[in-house]
Amino acid sequence: MTKKQVFCLFVGWIALLAFAFQGQRGIWQPDEGYYTAVAVCMEKSGDYLVPRIGEEIFLDKPPLLYWGILGGRKLLGTGEGAARFFGASCFALTCLLVFDLGRSLFGRFRDGLSAGLIYGTMILPFSAANFITMDTPLTLFTTAAMAAFWRSVRPAPTHPTLWKMVLCAMVGLGFLTKGPAALIPCGAMFLYLLIRKEAVSYFWTGWFFVGLLLFGLFGLTWYCYVSFLLPEAAEYFFDSQIWGRLVSDKYQRNPGLAGALIYLPVLLLGTLPWSVDWFIHKKGVQSLFSRDTWRGFLAAPSALLLVCWICLPMLVLCTASSKLGLYALPVFPALALVSSRLVRFPSCQENLLRHRIRFVSSGIAWGLLLLASRWAMGHIPTGNDCRALWQELQDYLPAGRYEIVAVDERVDGLLFYGAMEVENITRRKEPYPTFIPPEIVETEVREMLEDRFDHLYLVRGRKYIAEIRQVLQQSSWSVEEMELKFNRRLLLCRPPLENLTSLCGKSSAP
Repeated sequence: MTKKQVFCLFVGWIALLAFAFQGQRGIWQPDEGYYTAVAVCMEKSGDYLVPRIGEEIFLDKPPLLYWGILGGRKLLGTGEGAARFFGASCFALTCLLVFDLGRSLFGRFRDGLSAGLIYGTMILPFSAANFITMDTPLTLFTTAAMAAFWRSVRPAPTHPTLWKMVLCAMVGLGFLTKGPAALIPCGAMFLYLLIRKEAVSYFWTGWFFVGLLLFGLFGLTWYCYVSFLLPEAAEYFFDSQIWGRLVSDKYQRNPGLAGALIYLPVLLLGTLPWSVDWFIHKKGVQSLFSRDTWRGFLAAPSALLLVCWICLPMLVLCTASSKLGLYALPVFPALALVSSRLVRFPSCQENLLRHRIRFVSSGIAWGLLLLASRWAMGHIPTGNDCRALWQELQDYLPAGRYEIVAVDERVDGLLFYGAMEVENITRRKEPYPTFIPPEIVETEVREMLEDRFDHLYLVRGRKYIAEIRQVLQQSSWSVEEMELKFNRRLLLCRPPLENLTSLCGKSSAP
């Protein structure tokens, strides 16, 4: 087979991994519910710049993912697969970038091919492509930025200024995806330049300010607009995306140095099955304790780039106060590139062909297993599935206007399926910090009395059920209680006028 034919097969395989069974599973809370709800509200209101969930302004993340979800809905309709189309596309493009980087870093087509195949079948990148989060698009833009950086610094580069501009634009798009998290790989690039003693020459160019302008245009314009429109937004951005993630432990996401242990299973299990080679290959993990290995990193630009790409971002992630497994996803393209170097290809031509067939067949078998697991996830009952909850609520939805009120539980994904209004309220003294804090039950009841239409309260467990029921009954509205799956209770509240009408209708009946 020619290289062109092999590449076409590779692209087809990546497309299958990216897009197969994306609509099999319902929208899951919390992340998918947040982001799809914002996209639906943007579509309804026509305001594509200020994210909202219902009437609540939602500034947790910038808007590029929401626009991607809307693009999928425009192309493919209103199903779950359409909502996940943008993330799946980002995953597929990242696989192609890893292929291109592998070919460029190591100089051989087969190195790029093995790197792309490895990345596409690693557990964490594959799984993340099936969830609507910011991390998969962020990984695309940080990988694109790293690819542009390499093309601008590699030995005998062609059009280095153009690639520097591409680098700035990609970092800007990453900033529009997940804010300052996009700058972490830039630290790896800067470390590379410092070690190579090329930092001054790299930045000392008349095009530097053009690059800054491109970054600002793509990455900062939205932040400036929203901060001008909502003056308190700038302070919230700083707290939620910088101070709250790096220093403060207010978000309670594995704070402290002990929380960094979360990344050990993420790196070892999220890279399966390829991480096995790290330990059985003579150039694997054990070689990191060799002085000659580190001297080799310093001498080889491609090896040094991969070391900086992995080590510095992981150092930042481990020392930050907020830690989650998916935060490490932008490092996985580098791990795939390293893993591709550990694939042992014999020198004998006959053994080489046999080994390539074994490598490709094992990758395909593993990929099919991953696809089967994605399909199976759509058949596993879970309390986070908004599609199942929406189907369960159908028998209780009134014919007229209504509002679904969730107590200490986000069910924003119901808006994706057509819910009229959804609101989150709380009984907690310290709720999760959002731009607009959730209301308490008493405030919601007062608003309900003014609205005078049906409200459906969703309560998880029995912790607050008696207290909430008492508050609602004091409103003189009728309250019916129903038990739902996954330890939920539904309190259906109807205004007094509707009760009187219902009673009159019954008394006049023959």
